[in-house]
Amino acid sequence: MTHALLRSSGRPVFLRQAGLSLVEIAVVLVVAGLLSWAAFSGYETVVSQQEIERGRAEAKQLQSLVRAFALRHGRLPCPDTSAAATGYEGLTAPGSGVCSAGVQVGWFPYVSLGLVVPEMALRARYAVFRSGSATAADDADLAVALERTGDSAGEANFSDVSDLIVGLNNAAGLAALAVATNRPYLTGDAGAAGAINCAGNAVMSVAYWVVVPLKDADNDGNRLDPPHTSAGLCAASPAAPLRFGSDDVVVAESPTQLAGWLRQSLP
Repeated sequence: MTHALLRSSGRPVFLRQAGLSLVEIAVVLVVAGLLSWAAFSGYETVVSQQEIERGRAEAKQLQSLVRAFALRHGRLPCPDTSAAATGYEGLTAPGSGVCSAGVQVGWFPYVSLGLVVPEMALRARYAVFRSGSATAADDADLAVALERTGDSAGEANFSDVSDLIVGLNNAAGLAALAVATNRPYLTGDAGAAGAINCAGNAVMSVAYWVVVPLKDADNDGNRLDPPHTSAGLCAASPAAPLRFGSDDVVVAESPTQLAGWLRQSLP
């Protein structure tokens, strides 16, 4: 609003009233909105990064527990196959140490490995390589503690980690022949290892893999994102970048990698 005053010359002088015009107010609101959006976007980015780091730390912890279990028991853990994901290995009987036949994939057995079971949405999937043989020395069932080196019951090395290493070597030999898609395996990384495509790009057999879900990035109501499914034996390469539609964190080891680690860890 303006007011007119008269000079002594008789000409009016217009004075502007203090305040903001509608245009100026609109500009202020737009700037404030942009600042708020930037602050919120920055907050979302920080929260997402924290989630990713949490997932990676959890995956590494679960990998460490699998390795420690292998050293102690001479086998890899059996997946938890219970519908409610109770956290216990899917054994033929509680405490038997005998993994049920045919069980290759399920929930991570948190309780059997000394952890508290997390909430359902955050529970990891776990798969283990299993290929039995009537000849113990050729056996590659990594979830079974089996004497593969000829020691007798009661001897110090009977059915221990050295036998698991033989089983891992047998699994590596099978994997060298072909990547069997009826055993746990990895697909590509959207880079040097090719497309992330379980059906069309089976890259490598693994002794085990663990998939830790973060958010439901593809919004399908399932915390696991492609290419991961609750019953599938395929996992994306651990080197695959987190991407739109999939933010699961993967850790895995080939039979050769795990055998090498176990040898280095022997007393």
